[in-house]
Amino acid sequence: MLALSSSKKSTTVRTPSKTSIRLAKVALQTAFGVSEELGTTLAEKLFITPRRHSRPARERAFLATARSLSIEVTLRSPRWHHAKRTIAAWRWGFGPAVLLVHGWEGRGTQLGAFIEPLVEAGLSVIAFDAPGHGSSPESQLYLTDLADCVADVAAAAGPLHAIIAHSFGAAAVLLAHARAGVDVQRTIFVAPNAILDDSIQQFAHTLGLDDADRTLLEQRLVGQTGVPFSELAIDRLTAGRDSALLVFHDDADREVPLTQGERLVAAWPNAQFVVTHDLGHRRILRDCDVIAAAVAFATEGIPAPTSDLVREVDRHLHGSLA
Repeated sequence: MLALSSSKKSTTVRTPSKTSIRLAKVALQTAFGVSEELGTTLAEKLFITPRRHSRPARERAFLATARSLSIEVTLRSPRWHHAKRTIAAWRWGFGPAVLLVHGWEGRGTQLGAFIEPLVEAGLSVIAFDAPGHGSSPESQLYLTDLADCVADVAAAAGPLHAIIAHSFGAAAVLLAHARAGVDVQRTIFVAPNAILDDSIQQFAHTLGLDDADRTLLEQRLVGQTGVPFSELAIDRLTAGRDSALLVFHDDADREVPLTQGERLVAAWPNAQFVVTHDLGHRRILRDCDVIAAAVAFATEGIPAPTSDLVREVDRHLHGSLA
C-alpha cells in the first residue's frame, strides 16, 4: 500500500444540510405512518434523485476544448423498460481511449484535471453526464442506469484502454463489466463507493429508517432495477478480474469511508492501493500527485505520443468519435 500526502486541508463536502435532513426525516416518518407503500415510495425517490449542481468555471473551460458528442443509451432496468436517452458527452485528444466516469451528483468534467495530462501522454479522453446530472436530461438515476451509460458510451467510443471512475461511478463500472462485459487493461478508481449495502445502510441511518423500512426500500430497488443484492456483492463483482487496478482513497474522506477502498482492493487480485491524506472526497480529483500517478499507471505500455503533425493528419482521417 502506497501513500500520498498533501499539506492542504480538505474542503467542505457537499452534504445535505441538517435542516434538509431533519425535514426529510419528518416527511418519511409521516409517510410511513400513513402506509408502508407511501413511505417506501418516498424513501426510494429520495435515494435515486440527485441534486443537480452547476458547472464551475474550471469545468466550463474543459468543455471549451472538447469535441461534443450526443450518445444514445438504453436504460435496461424494468423501471424504464429499455427506454432510450440521449446524454451529453465529450472527447479530447487522439489515441487509445480513456473513459471518465463521474459519481453521484457529479459531472463528467468533475474529473477534468485528468484530461490534459492524459492527452499529452498520447491518449484520448471521453467523458459524459449521466441522466439527472450535468447537461443530460431526466431527474433520477439507479445504479443500473449509470452502468448502462458506461456500457453504451464504451460501445459508441470504440475500444477503451482505461477507465477512471470516481465514487459511485466505480460501482457502475463494476456492474457494467458484470452485465455487459465492459473491460479495460487499466482501471483506476478514486474514492470508490462500490459497496451498495454500505450506502443503503448509511442512507437509512441518516434518515432514521429502521430495519423493516430499510428492507422495504431494498426490495423496491431490486424490483425496479432487476438486480438482486447478491449480484452486487463486491466479491461477485470482482470475481475473475485479472486486469490491473489502481485505487486512490483519502483517509479524511467523510462521504465514503476508507474501508470501502480497502475491501475493494482486497477482493481484486491485481490491485494497488494508494492512501492520500487531507484531500477528502472531491479535492482528491484535482491533486497533482494523484493525477500524475494515475496517468503513469494508465499509460504503462502505451507508445510515446505521435508528433503534432501526425496528430493533425489523424484528426482529419477519423470520424466524429475519433
